[in-house]
Amino acid sequence: MKPNFMKTLHYLLLFIMAVSLFNCKSKQGDPGPSGPALSGSINGIVSLTTANGTIAADLSGVTVKTNKGDSTTTNASGAWTLNESTGIYTITYSKQGYGTTTTNGYSFVGGGNSFINGTSLSQVPNFTSSITLDTMNSTSTRDRLVGVIMTITGQSQPEARNFFIYYSTDSGVSSTNYMGMTTASVLPTATSLTTNLSGSVLEAAGILQGQVVYIVVYPSSATAANSSKYVNESTGKTIYTALGQASNTQNIAVPQ
Repeated sequence: MKPNFMKTLHYLLLFIMAVSLFNCKSKQGDPGPSGPALSGSINGIVSLTTANGTIAADLSGVTVKTNKGDSTTTNASGAWTLNESTGIYTITYSKQGYGTTTTNGYSFVGGGNSFINGTSLSQVPNFTSSITLDTMNSTSTRDRLVGVIMTITGQSQPEARNFFIYYSTDSGVSSTNYMGMTTASVLPTATSLTTNLSGSVLEAAGILQGQVVYIVVYPSSATAANSSKYVNESTGKTIYTALGQASNTQNIAVPQ
């Protein structure tokens, strides 16, 4: 009888352990206690691109502000520091005459120093453009091309001039309402540029052969990386805040 008793006891213990494990598993999704808020500093460097495409010599005077109300300004080298505690921050950068840049959802662990690099502000450029469109065939049926021919007016500048090309099936295409965007740059003194959008690029944006595509071009004093901008969290689209005057909008059917 003793072996049977020990065997029964063994199974009973296994049953109790299984129930305990099941109960523990059901509570894995419960939030644990919040960790301590740690103090530290968030640091960064801001660069400024002027209307003529050059980097400003003096990078001071940019206001850096968090969603918690703390703010500071950059020094002549563009450096800034904010003393903060553990949290998730929205940080805005602004200066009179420049577009605003925003960093969303910056997670700061605290307890030390963190660095935000590559923040840039730009001015509205001092040149404009107009466009015409054409279709160009290529060897690939899928990659039939839509040619974008730009006429550039206004002042030349020391650096290459940049253009943001937006496209959509919506006639109201703009820098905030678009399906796709690409960039092009030209020499400082150039008065025209011909570039193209391939069928595969348009298709990636959801624009198919035979559909009418609407295209508009905006000049920029800086490249996409160095332009003032923020990400629209509801759409996921990057919105540039210091673009020049929009060109005329043109439309054309994507070659089949």
